[in-house]
Amino acid sequence: MLDPDSHDADGGSFPGLNFAYRFHDGVAERIAPAGLRRALKEPGGWTWLHFSLDDDGVRNWIAQEAAIPDRAKAILLSDDEHLVLEPIVGGIAGVFADLLRDDQDKTRQLGRLRFALTKDLVVSGRRSALGAIARTLEAIDAGKRFPDAVALLETIVGHFADSVAVVAGELADTLDLIEDHVIDDDIPGDEPRRLAPVLRIVVRLHRQLAALRLLFRRWSVPEETELPTHIGQAAGRLAQRLNGLDHEIAAIQERARLLQDEIGAKLAAATNRNLYVLTIVTALLLPPTLIAGLFGMNFADLPFTKGTGGFFWALALAAGSAATVYAFLRWMRIMR
Repeated sequence: MLDPDSHDADGGSFPGLNFAYRFHDGVAERIAPAGLRRALKEPGGWTWLHFSLDDDGVRNWIAQEAAIPDRAKAILLSDDEHLVLEPIVGGIAGVFADLLRDDQDKTRQLGRLRFALTKDLVVSGRRSALGAIARTLEAIDAGKRFPDAVALLETIVGHFADSVAVVAGELADTLDLIEDHVIDDDIPGDEPRRLAPVLRIVVRLHRQLAALRLLFRRWSVPEETELPTHIGQAAGRLAQRLNGLDHEIAAIQERARLLQDEIGAKLAAATNRNLYVLTIVTALLLPPTLIAGLFGMNFADLPFTKGTGGFFWALALAAGSAATVYAFLRWMRIMR
C-alpha cells in the first residue's frame, strides 16, 4: 500500500490514496504518488486509482480535480448505501457490495465499493478494507493482465462472487452439523443460538446478490441500455454467475428456515410435555392439599380430633383422593 502521506513532485497531495496502477497492453505498473499526476497525463493505457473515502483530502480531490463526469463524482462522494450501476459519459459508475477483508469474528460484514470507470481512468474508493480488492491486487502481483477497465471491474465482482461461494460452503457445513444434531437429539441444545448467525448472514447475502444480479441483468439487455457492447457482455456474464450463486444462497436460506421450524417444533413439543407432567402432578396433589387444608382448620368439631389414629385417617383420605383423581384421569384417557 502506498504511503498515505506521500506527495507528488508538483506539490499536490493524495493523503487517502491506497494504491495506483497504470495499465499498458493489460500489464499493470504500480505508480508512486510522486509520479501520479504525470501518469494521468500520459497518452495510451489507463489508470486505476483506489482511495479511502473517509479522507477529506480525497473527497476534495474527487470533487475538484478528478477527470470524471459530475454524476460519477456524486456517486463516489455519496453516503447512500443502495447498490447502483449507471451509465456516465464514456463509461459507467456505481456502488457494489463486497465482504470486508478484516472480518475477524466471521460475521460476514458487507462494505461498499464505489467506482467510476471510463476508457482512460478508474477511480474507486471504500470506507473499509474490502476482500475483493485485496484479491484483485494479489492477481495483479501474480501477473494477471487486464486488457481494459471493464475486465478489471469484472474481476473485482468475480472475486466477490468467489468469496460468497466460500461463505456459502461454510454455511452449508454448519447447517449439516446442526441438522445432524437436531435429528439425533429429541430436545435441541444450543442449535437455535448456532442457527441465528447463519440466517442473519444468508439473508444479508441474498439481499445483496439479488440486487447486484438485477443490476447486471438490466444492463446486459441491449435494448434497455446505451452502454457499449463489451460492457453489456460483461454484465451478462456477471448476471449469470450471480444468478446461480443467489440460487445457492436462497437454498441455504430455505434450509435454515426449515431447520428453524423443526427446532421450534421440537422445543414446543418438549414444552408441552413438561406442561403435561406439571398439570398431572398438580391435579393429583390438589385433593390431598384440600384435605390437608381442611384438617388444618382450628375448629372444635373437626373429625378424628378425639382419640387416636386421626393422622393416619387424614393420610388415608389424602391418598384415596389422589388415587380417585388418578383413576378418573385414566378413565377419561387424559393420562397415557
